[in-house]
Amino acid sequence: VAGAVRRVVYHQPLQPITVDIDPHVLVVGGGIAGIQAALEIADSGHPVYLVERQPTIGGHMAQFDKTFPTLDCSACILTPKMFAVGQHPNITLMTWSEVEKVEGFVGNFTVQVRKRARKVNTELCNGCMFCQEKCPKKVVDDEFEVGLTTRKAIYSPFPQAVPKFPVIDVENCTYYKKGTCKACQKFCPTGAIDFDQPDEIEKIKVGNIILATGYDLFDCRRIPEYGYGRLPNVFTNLEFERLTNVSGPTNGKVVLKDGVTQPQTVAVVHCVGSRDKNYNNYCSSICCMQSLKFAHLVKEKTGARVYNFYIDMRTPA
Repeated sequence: VAGAVRRVVYHQPLQPITVDIDPHVLVVGGGIAGIQAALEIADSGHPVYLVERQPTIGGHMAQFDKTFPTLDCSACILTPKMFAVGQHPNITLMTWSEVEKVEGFVGNFTVQVRKRARKVNTELCNGCMFCQEKCPKKVVDDEFEVGLTTRKAIYSPFPQAVPKFPVIDVENCTYYKKGTCKACQKFCPTGAIDFDQPDEIEKIKVGNIILATGYDLFDCRRIPEYGYGRLPNVFTNLEFERLTNVSGPTNGKVVLKDGVTQPQTVAVVHCVGSRDKNYNNYCSSICCMQSLKFAHLVKEKTGARVYNFYIDMRTPA
């Protein structure tokens, strides 16, 4: 310690370095955090690239019915912001895209973005969704509905999607699997379907990068004693969000898997996969408020008796 202290006498002060900073900003992730960041930066006059890997912006908040702690309508908050992003002159929206590489140094980054082929020419598409209506392939698990229902092989995740253009699911499209069908192309009124459309690689230069990449759900099947995936009426939080949402598969009715019966008693289990040395040591920081919100929604929609099972009540939001 004494030697280290004496050595300080011989240190030389660091010299400040001035670099030019590119005014463009990259925001990775088009959920509510990325949307809000992009809007605030764009409103201040700086150009923004907003990159989202899904066909639309909105993220998980687009799946929600209500928001905690006020139980305000999620779509009422989110939809105007999504529209504002799509129309903002300072925002370049890059959906169905992923960042592949970042190079450079402070204030000057070169970012490689892969724009995956929608197989739909967005310059011709008017968003009428006639292609989705005519597609005969309708047995694909709907990711937006968390597998509670199915979607077509050409689809837009939800009616208010931004941008409004659909995307073809190449892995499940009959044309790519068997070389037949092409119903979407035959019925498209503007000739926007392009089965040969390739991916595009775009390089952009930015001075700052914001990561707003959101979250994935914990796989509840990893804890078999809770019965998720084995017992029919055990739901994840996102599945419950879609049950309570009027735009969801049950039109907002909280029912059991038979699609008819309302529950008489409901158990809400907190901390699944969190605060557990066998899975994740940390607190998720959202499940207490989310669980209390669910209790309100269940009582409101069904009148069922609700039990909350928790370790400690932590409500940071």
